Amino acid sequence: MKKWHYNSVAALLPLLVPSAASDDNDDQCRLYLAESTIPGAGLGIFTGVNLPSHTPVAEPDIVIPLADYEWHTAMQQDFHLLWGEYSWQTNEVSMETDMVSGSALVIGTGCMPNCNFALINAHEGKPEYGHAGLTRKDYGVTGFTGFHNQRMVTDRDIPAGGEIFVNYGEAWFTTRGEDMATVPFAANFDLVDEFLVKFKTISLKYQTSENPDFTKDLWSIVEAEAKVIPTRSGSALPLTFEDMQSAQTVGSAESRLPYSMRTVEWLNENGRCMDNIRPGNSTVRDAGRGAFASRFIPKGGLVAPGPVLHIPNKAAMNMYESDPLTGNRDTTKESGKQLILNYCFGHGKSTLLLCPYTSPSAYINHSRKPNARVVWADDTTKNHNADWLQEGVEFLKQQEAIGLSLNFVATRDIRPGEEVFIDYGREWEKAWKKYAKEWKPPVDSDDFAPATTLQKAVLQHDDLLIPLRTISEQEDEPYPQNLVFYCHTVTFGTAEDMANEGLYLWGEDVWEYEWSEWNDWSGWEFDANNSARWTPKFPCKIIHRSEEASFDDDGNNIGHRYSAILLTEDEVEENMWAEIIIPQNEQHVIHDIPRAAISVRDKMYSKNEFLHGSFRHAMMIPDDIFPKAWINL
Repeated sequence: MKKWHYNSVAALLPLLVPSAASDDNDDQCRLYLAESTIPGAGLGIFTGVNLPSHTPVAEPDIVIPLADYEWHTAMQQDFHLLWGEYSWQTNEVSMETDMVSGSALVIGTGCMPNCNFALINAHEGKPEYGHAGLTRKDYGVTGFTGFHNQRMVTDRDIPAGGEIFVNYGEAWFTTRGEDMATVPFAANFDLVDEFLVKFKTISLKYQTSENPDFTKDLWSIVEAEAKVIPTRSGSALPLTFEDMQSAQTVGSAESRLPYSMRTVEWLNENGRCMDNIRPGNSTVRDAGRGAFASRFIPKGGLVAPGPVLHIPNKAAMNMYESDPLTGNRDTTKESGKQLILNYCFGHGKSTLLLCPYTSPSAYINHSRKPNARVVWADDTTKNHNADWLQEGVEFLKQQEAIGLSLNFVATRDIRPGEEVFIDYGREWEKAWKKYAKEWKPPVDSDDFAPATTLQKAVLQHDDLLIPLRTISEQEDEPYPQNLVFYCHTVTFGTAEDMANEGLYLWGEDVWEYEWSEWNDWSGWEFDANNSARWTPKFPCKIIHRSEEASFDDDGNNIGHRYSAILLTEDEVEENMWAEIIIPQNEQHVIHDIPRAAISVRDKMYSKNEFLHGSFRHAMMIPDDIFPKAWINL
C-alpha cells in the first residue's frame, strides 16, 4: 500500500467508498479527530469519506477576536498562552480594521489541522459576519461572535482516511526554534526532486550485473549523510529505498501520501467523530446559533470531542481602560473581558479556564433540562493526560502544550435535527438573567448597521454594479456612522519616485494621480466566495462617480469607477485604521479607482463584539468532575 501514489489511491476510491456527494449513509462519520500521522504533532483531523477537490471539509467555524491582548495584559502573565499557538493574524480573517492589534481564534477546523508541506490539501476561506437575525437592540447580540461560516475547503481529492493538511506558512516554523528547524518546506521537496534526477543518472551509469546493489548501497550513503547534520532538505528525502524509487515517478512530496493515511476502521476504533452535530439558528431566544444532531446519538454516545486549551489565570481575560496621561492600561478601571471567555469552562473556586477548540461544540447552548453533558475523555485518549487532574494550577502553568480533553456526551437519546444542550451551571444562568433584565440597547442601535450589511447589498457578486454614494450625495442620504470607506492604491514613495512612475500631477500641497495597481497582487484578498477584493489601505471619501459602468477585458460589467480624496491626519479618526497617515498639509486625489479597490469596513471597536457592558461569563464545569487539586480560590 505505501508504494501507491496519490492518483492510484484516488482512482480506486470510487470503487471502494462512495463519494461525499453520493454517500447516503448518514451513519458514516465524515470527520474524525485522532492521532496525527506526523510524529510528535499530537492530534490531527481525518476525513471518513472520499472528499473531491473544492469540497467543504467540515461544518463551518466561528472566529473570535482576541482584542489587543498584549496591551491589556502588559505581557505580565506568568504562563504560556496556548492560544498563541492556534491563533490567526487579523488580516487572514478580514479583521485587521476592527482593532489596533490582536489576533483571531478560529474555533474548529481552523485551528485543528496540521501542516505537512508535502501534502497541503485544504485551505480556510474568509468568515461571514452576522448574528443569526439578532440586531444591536437584542440583548443576546453581545454574547457570541458574529464572525461565522468560515469554511475549510479541499484543494485536491482526499481519499477516505486521509489526514487534512493546511499551509501554516514558513514563518510559523522559522520562529519556533530548533524543534522546527528541520521541518521540510515545499521548496525542499523541489530540491530533492532535482537531486533524485541526478541520483538516477549516476545509478544507471554505475549499476551493472557485476554490481547489482550499487543503487541501494548509494542510497544508504545518502540516508546516512542526511542524518549527520539534519536539514530541511534532508528531511524531505524519501523515507525508504522503495519510496525513493516511487518518488522518481511521482515526486518526493507525493511519495509521502501513504504515510498520511489511516483506515476508516482504525479511525472508528481510535478516533472521535466530529460531525455528530452541525450548526444552525438556535431555538432559544437571543442565543444566536445552536448545535443540532446530524444523526441519531444514543444515550451515552459521543456528541462531540472537546480537547481544551488551559488558561491557568482567568484574569488574563480582563480588559482595561486607557490612562489618559500615559496611554497605558489602567488596571483600576476594568472595561470588560475578552469574548473567548464565553466559550470556556470555569469554576467559581478556581482561576483556571478550559477552552474547547472544536467546532461545532462551540455552538452548544445552555438549558436547565439538557440532553448532554461534559465528561473527561477516556484515559487512553490521545493528548489527554489523566494524571494532570491530580496536579495543581501551578503545575498547569508550566505546561506549554495541550494535554487535557473533554467529551460532550448524550444524557439521553438525541434525535436527528434535535438541538443539543448542556447545563452551563446556576452561576452562569444567574448572570445571564441579570444581564437580560438590565440590558439597555446602545444609543446608536437605531443607526448602526455592520459593514457586511452594506457589503451584501453592494460588494458581493453582481452587487458591485450598485453605485456608491459620493460625499455630496451622502449629505441627503448618509451611510451609518460606523462605516469607513478604504481605497487601496499604491504605497507612497518620495515625490521623485512617484513622478518617475508617472503616477501624479502635482502642484503645491496637491497630489493628483490616476489609480494604479502596479501589477501588485499582494494587495488582493479573497472572500468566502473566492471573489477577489483589494485589501484596505487608506481611509478615503468618494468625490466623484463615473456616469457609465466599466468593463473588464472579457466584457464583464465591473461597476463604476470613482475619484476619491485620501483622509489626512486631522481627518483620520481615532477609531479608523490607516496603513500610512497622510500629512495634514497634503491633499491626495486619486482618479479612475475600480469598484473592487474600494472596501467598506466598520470603524475599529464598533462591532457588537467590542461593546462596553457586553455579556461575559464562562460556562461552569460541573462540580462532580472538577478536580479538587485545581481549587485555588
